[in-house]
Amino acid sequence: MRAMVRGAMLSAALLAVVHAAQAAGAKNVQQREATPEERSSFDAFYRARLAAGQNGAAPLFAPAFDISRRRGDPWQVIARVESAPRHYTQHLCRQIRSSFIYDAKAPREERWGPSAAEPEWHVWLTSPSVPCSAARYTTVMHHAVPPADVEALLRQHRDLLLRARLLFAGNSECARQRALTFRLSAIEPAAPANGAPVMFGVVFESDRDTIARVAVRKSRGEYAAWNVSCRAD
Repeated sequence: MRAMVRGAMLSAALLAVVHAAQAAGAKNVQQREATPEERSSFDAFYRARLAAGQNGAAPLFAPAFDISRRRGDPWQVIARVESAPRHYTQHLCRQIRSSFIYDAKAPREERWGPSAAEPEWHVWLTSPSVPCSAARYTTVMHHAVPPADVEALLRQHRDLLLRARLLFAGNSECARQRALTFRLSAIEPAAPANGAPVMFGVVFESDRDTIARVAVRKSRGEYAAWNVSCRAD
């Protein structure tokens, strides 16, 4: 019994150390707003891209800036832009989110450029006769997933999650998350497994900052929850 108590106390102490380290790391991260020069510089850069036909449609909203650094490090300045939503297929709207990074040491006309992150495709269901407009909830679509599968998975994701909850109990990472509220966040390709030639990863985010990835097997036009994995965000 004493050994069990000591073990529990040690686990609690280690957990407290981890939480303290995470809190200390968060305190070391500084954030700020974009300066007028950064904003005007990005505006000129993006207008030049539009004029050259590199961005497609004009953005729906003003750019969002994400500026942060760890104490003592240079500021990392990133601007994110969302394109106006358009019909991708008859039943899918798509909005592209691109990010650009700022280099303060570069010549003035060369300070902005695309970041290393690929543009994100955000999609949602629609009707052919309804114009696409900004949506509150969207799903990140990997460009390698066929649009027909994306549409089917969007329509069936609630049923797939319901079936996947039965798999949560058999996975130590997921067991405690079985009853959480989840929202569909991404659809991506997955490697074939267990003889299934076509697999997809359907990613859900919970209201507790955790992520559940459901491996979905496609066979003869039907989709089945095959496996699950979970992690903290």
